[in-house]
Amino acid sequence: MMTRYLPDVNILIHALRQNSPAHIPCRHWLEQCTTNGHTLLYCELIEVAFIRICTLPRLAFAPMSITLAFWQSYCNYPFSSRIVPNANHAHLFKNYIATLNLVGNDVNDAWLAALAVDHHATLVSTDVGFGRFAGLDWVNPIKK
Repeated sequence: MMTRYLPDVNILIHALRQNSPAHIPCRHWLEQCTTNGHTLLYCELIEVAFIRICTLPRLAFAPMSITLAFWQSYCNYPFSSRIVPNANHAHLFKNYIATLNLVGNDVNDAWLAALAVDHHATLVSTDVGFGRFAGLDWVNPIKK
């Protein structure tokens, strides 16, 4: 059975940005997933964050045309799938916030972790903070 992966936005940004220190391992991870036919999941939160961050003028990661082309190729991968929260998501999300006393930017991480758990997916991120979420299967492609 192929693995279902939900990449965090940092994985996709590193895979796009050739000058990123994490470009090679993140791009390699993404290419290995497609070569091996794994399912790549995505959600609106990741889509919006990817396009917003990559095109911020102060960061100048990539022009809109390149950002949208990268995103479109990701979505066009035959085993990619857009996912939305299921019935158990709200319970998981609220539980992570309450038990870990999360605020601010950590709330997004809790939402994404709950989405991955709810869809039986492995979250992929360079953010080591995902290790705190009980029941979450996650991998970091830059950690050896």
